[in-house]
Amino acid sequence: MGLSDILAALYSCLPETPSSPVASLPAVTSDDGGEDRISALPDDILRGVVSRLPAKDAARTAALSPRWRGLWRSTPLVLEDIHLLIRPSGQRGGFEFDSSALAGAVSRVLASHPGPFHWVHISSNCMAGQEEALAKWLRLLVAKGVETLVLVNRPWPLDAALPASILRCASLRRLYLGVWHFPDTSRANAPPRGPGVFPRLQELGICHTIMQERDLEYLLACSPELKTFALILSYIAPSRVSISSSSLCCVLVWLSMLYEVDVVAAPRLQRLILQSIGTRRTTKVKIGHAPELTVLGYLETANHVLQIGNTIIKAGVTKVAPNAVVPSVKVLALKVDFGVAEEVKTLLSFRRCFPQVETLHVMSSNKKEEEEDEQDEKDAGDASGEQLIIPTFWEEAGPIGCVESQVKKVVLNQFTVGANELGFLKFVIARAQVLKRVVLVLDPGMSPTAAKEALSKLATQLPSAKCVNENVEFMGLPRPMAPWSYQIASDLSLSDPFPAEGGILMQRP
Repeated sequence: MGLSDILAALYSCLPETPSSPVASLPAVTSDDGGEDRISALPDDILRGVVSRLPAKDAARTAALSPRWRGLWRSTPLVLEDIHLLIRPSGQRGGFEFDSSALAGAVSRVLASHPGPFHWVHISSNCMAGQEEALAKWLRLLVAKGVETLVLVNRPWPLDAALPASILRCASLRRLYLGVWHFPDTSRANAPPRGPGVFPRLQELGICHTIMQERDLEYLLACSPELKTFALILSYIAPSRVSISSSSLCCVLVWLSMLYEVDVVAAPRLQRLILQSIGTRRTTKVKIGHAPELTVLGYLETANHVLQIGNTIIKAGVTKVAPNAVVPSVKVLALKVDFGVAEEVKTLLSFRRCFPQVETLHVMSSNKKEEEEDEQDEKDAGDASGEQLIIPTFWEEAGPIGCVESQVKKVVLNQFTVGANELGFLKFVIARAQVLKRVVLVLDPGMSPTAAKEALSKLATQLPSAKCVNENVEFMGLPRPMAPWSYQIASDLSLSDPFPAEGGILMQRP
């Protein structure tokens, strides 16, 4: 990923500001000489209006009339630094960027508002050379009780030092840090490890930031109310994430490269999201004590080594020990290259570890097109790299409890209707006794003609599968769904955060 790609991905993960970038001062004034009815509204409503304005317009409301004079100072501050950038006169697009001027504007806003600071989002400035301003900001944020803080060093250098005073913002409820070198928590200037450091913090995002494993463990140990933790775009350090938390509900390893994700003890963890960036680095995923884990994925058959308790799950496993299952998981997402026989075997082995899964997502990684140009099977296997699985493989696969008695919905994403994909689909349909819906999402790289041919092929192939349940709905998506996003993956109000819905109802084969 290039710099622009990294920044675009990083910014897409940041929380959305509560203030409106299109709101402006004229929206709260009367320009027709008539009665000023807005100023007659109660203070609480007017503070709500002020909080939704860009910071510079919110501050200017004090000039409207005596009625407005104290409202901005008595409204918890909402600051987004991009709203302080100067747009050149006569231009509709683009901003005039001066790093020192922007830093000065942020300093003036933070100094002039008495607090508390409800929301401070600083992500538009390169902090190289702004060390004095940064130190001042953090002192003000600590003193005036910041609740939500987004602090990103744009765009570089990666090794810009984040002051240890960030660890003294005890009022924080939400914290996102981006493109920093995290302070060494083992040094004397760091607060003692314990729940008093971040007693109210509920959401933490560490984005493209260098930190040691001990610093991450320190943050988790110091955040007794933490609900959501995200490691975003992490390539260098930490290389291992160890999760021990009595409060965490959601962990996201998003577009990161790690050697190990270890859920040691997380009694309230409901969701573990793993979204890779397509590299071949092997990552061990260890699941220890997580009795409420409900949503898990994407587990990748090529790059992930799954360990449950002390048992490593290998390809070809037909039985798993009772202590090597996670019965709490209801939604499971897997990523597999159906053109590699060993990955298909690993897919079946993984599924045996989650006997109570009700919704199964399987994404085809499609590294190469399967069965290009409709050549005969042998030539297609050679041309596409697909290792065709012999038909008896599926018959000899053995029972998989969740498929036979639990799975109600199956989503096959980036489906190309290759021979192995069809074999897997027939396997699921033939064995699933309570299956209600199958969602097929065709590979977005397929041309409309290829998609039409694929659906025709599907219609001719599936009747050979003996379906236990005659009430299965088939949903076809000839076009790709909306992109899966960090916001969707982290939304705990969604029982299933993986892409699945939409499309057109296909006639049951």
